[in-house]
Amino acid sequence: MDFRIIVVDDDRAVRRMLTGIIENNGLGEVIAEAGDGEEAERKIIALNPDIALIDLLLPSKDGIEVIRESREKGVTTYFIMISQVEAQDMISKAYEAGIEFFVHKPINVTETVNVISKVEEMIKLKTTFMKIKETVSGLGMLERFDINKPEMTKIDLLLAELGILGETGSEDIKVLVENFDRVKKTTSNLQEIYRFLQEYYMKTGRKKSSDLKAIEMRIRRAITKALGNIASMGMEDFDGEQFLRYASVLFEFKEVKKQMDFLRGKTSEGGKINVKKFLEGIAFLCRT
Repeated sequence: MDFRIIVVDDDRAVRRMLTGIIENNGLGEVIAEAGDGEEAERKIIALNPDIALIDLLLPSKDGIEVIRESREKGVTTYFIMISQVEAQDMISKAYEAGIEFFVHKPINVTETVNVISKVEEMIKLKTTFMKIKETVSGLGMLERFDINKPEMTKIDLLLAELGILGETGSEDIKVLVENFDRVKKTTSNLQEIYRFLQEYYMKTGRKKSSDLKAIEMRIRRAITKALGNIASMGMEDFDGEQFLRYASVLFEFKEVKKQMDFLRGKTSEGGKINVKKFLEGIAFLCRT
């Protein structure tokens, strides 16, 4: 899916930087830019982009007004707010207006990539679910279709919220969560967990590499990305309920803080993941 993105900021250098981040990281196509609120609103309504990165403080009309008025006119764009403002009341107003996330100034490349990627995962998930719903509804199969099972839906939503639904390792994680009671009874260490997956893929004939090292690397890569996304979430709202829950249930909290320091450029090494804790945590979250 090629995402259509608009960048709105009164500073041309910031617009150029954001456009470069988007294009250099293959996050989509920047279809327009705007330097003030009125111009932004006109372009957003006319183009209805998938994503708009929009500064809070703009000439002629601030970002919150632009979002609110665009929403009233039927725009379905996902908004990411760009701001140096840290006042809680302004942040609350922005979320009420319909933003998905904040990107803080000065612009941090890693944070920006993580936030845009997470929003794109949300769009992909929503699009997939809508297509599935339309298809099975037309066939009169909605009640019998597996995707509507609560536990399956919850796994997909959790992986999407963590920003890893599109990772190849997320499929391995889903299999483990779906079979968690069995995995817990028959395995005692990580190598046995990876061996469980190896045997599962061989028995079910799934077209998935069953090499133990490949399985391990896929899972670790997905969980490492989740750690980075949770750390970015904490940088955005450290006291947020969602961040605090994911940070403590899925990871060691001190490792999330290390990752946050790494993303801020304060340290040269990020946090470490604990694969077993993550798997146990996500299985727990799927049942609560």
